Amino acid sequence: MLKLTGFIIGSIIGSFLGVCIHRIPRGESPVAPRSHCPKCGAQLGAAELIPIIGYVFIWGRCRHCRERVSVLYPILEVGCGLLSARVLGAEGFTLSAVNSLILISLAVVAAGIDFQHRIIPDIVTLPWMAVGLVIAAFSGGIQGVFSRALGIVGCGGLVFLIAIISRGGMGGGDVKFMALIGSFLGVPGGLTSFVIACVIGAIVGVILIVSGIKSRKDEIPFGPFISLGTIMVCVFGERLIPMVFPWLRF
Repeated sequence: MLKLTGFIIGSIIGSFLGVCIHRIPRGESPVAPRSHCPKCGAQLGAAELIPIIGYVFIWGRCRHCRERVSVLYPILEVGCGLLSARVLGAEGFTLSAVNSLILISLAVVAAGIDFQHRIIPDIVTLPWMAVGLVIAAFSGGIQGVFSRALGIVGCGGLVFLIAIISRGGMGGGDVKFMALIGSFLGVPGGLTSFVIACVIGAIVGVILIVSGIKSRKDEIPFGPFISLGTIMVCVFGERLIPMVFPWLRF
């Protein structure tokens, strides 16, 4: 039941995250106006708003102008549903699960926007660092807040130094995104996310260059790789952190 409940909650969250990815870069509110077709402006009906089922109900097209609806929306809803089911199935309705689900949601939005627009808006990072600290206060008191604050400074500072050394290899959005991750995962989880992101990013970069899709001078957004590493830590953190840093004891 926990997994089923988690999947339903996650699919609803995924539907909202799709709206955020579409609207935030355009300076629009993700909550108003009501969901509508981006081409003809027709508002979606109640049945069309149901995650996954709504897409099948309209056969992937707007019922008014017949514009095709991106398949990324149901994929996002299913993916978030599965992640939520995994987290709630393992942790139950706990503060730790809330911490993971919020961070996963932010990581999904950051990845989607960075992939499409090459930016990670401040609204996705800066305000939510305070949320990470508040969760830490409830779960670990002063010591928890100190640990997360250290994560903000350590993870954000590391990427800031890399950005300076690489002279633009990473942007300010990546710095703030890593600081956000540190506010939710602390130093060990944040650094593990970054290491995984670097490994996956390097592998994908080599494949793209060798296949001729990208050249060495082309920019590849790093946010999606950070997001992937973060999600992996949120889901498999107890196994991944000791594997990446077996000699450290945080």
